[in-house]
Amino acid sequence: MRPSPTRLRLALASAAALASVAAVAAPAGAADVPAAAANPPTASAPKTAYVDVAVATVWTSPDSPRPVDKPALTDPVRPRQWLADMTLAQKRDLTSSNITQTQALYGRRVRILDSEGDWYKVAVPQQATPKNPLGYPGWIPKNQLTRDPSYGRALDARPVVQVDRATTTWLYGDASRHRKKLQISAGTRLPELARTRGAVLVGTPDDKPAWVSARDVHIRPSADAIPTPTGADVVTYAKSFLHTPYVWGGRSGFGLDCSGFTSSVYQTLGLDIPRDAQAQAREGGGRPVAVSDLRPGDLLFYAHDDGSIYHVALYVGDGRMIEAYDAATPVRITEARLDGDYWGARRFLEG
Repeated sequence: MRPSPTRLRLALASAAALASVAAVAAPAGAADVPAAAANPPTASAPKTAYVDVAVATVWTSPDSPRPVDKPALTDPVRPRQWLADMTLAQKRDLTSSNITQTQALYGRRVRILDSEGDWYKVAVPQQATPKNPLGYPGWIPKNQLTRDPSYGRALDARPVVQVDRATTTWLYGDASRHRKKLQISAGTRLPELARTRGAVLVGTPDDKPAWVSARDVHIRPSADAIPTPTGADVVTYAKSFLHTPYVWGGRSGFGLDCSGFTSSVYQTLGLDIPRDAQAQAREGGGRPVAVSDLRPGDLLFYAHDDGSIYHVALYVGDGRMIEAYDAATPVRITEARLDGDYWGARRFLEG
């Protein structure tokens, strides 16, 4: 049977995209060179891997996970099941026992620092921290990472598809978006391979292209091409996470902690600030802001008596703020607390 014109166009688009990826993955003269030889590791440069699950939790050590954390250790991960399985006490234990550090989204690079059994110690670039100049450090199960360099080359060479119109969305096995493959988070960035009117074909770390709804993404020439946001842009985007669960170390549309919320909102809108509240307040740049001059998009910080920062929220205007507060409370808008433990505010936006 002859294919319909629509199916033929999709097939040709997919074939052209895959050929383009192959060209990126195997530049002229390298076709017969093994991957390890074409991209040899150096003694001074950590090896690179890519997150191959919807969101990889970065653990304090390989011994940190508890039995209840199993849904966050598998491939695929089950982040919603993980949160549903935990009691409130177990969620709070993530914080009090310092079990988790941060999270890395599907397709993101990590640098491998060490290996122990079924685990890699990694640094997560674009999550700045005083803990490591390469990025936020911690441990990820090896089964949640891939080391395919062809994906990395496509990520560098092709336009970037970023999920930023939904807190989570699906990757599909077909352009008509009937066969769900993987639910991914806001902030996920993948290389564009082709597009139709309603869907975009993206490269993935497992080397199996997938489709995503065009309504849930923006396509940019690169991450550097994301337009500089206004305070109103930041507030509008931050509000899309209302009612998202709190989870210590969380940095995805499945769950967030206070500084994971603020740093991921800013990063998705094109501005990288440090991962943690302490570093955002003291080492992230920006400008101090008086209470009388607060504007939408400013960050509000809270400190213990010894001056250590323990919380950050985002000012939305009219004396209110949005925050990921604690394990008992999802992302919420509340009155801005400008007394007591209030430490001060910083502005990272222009103007």
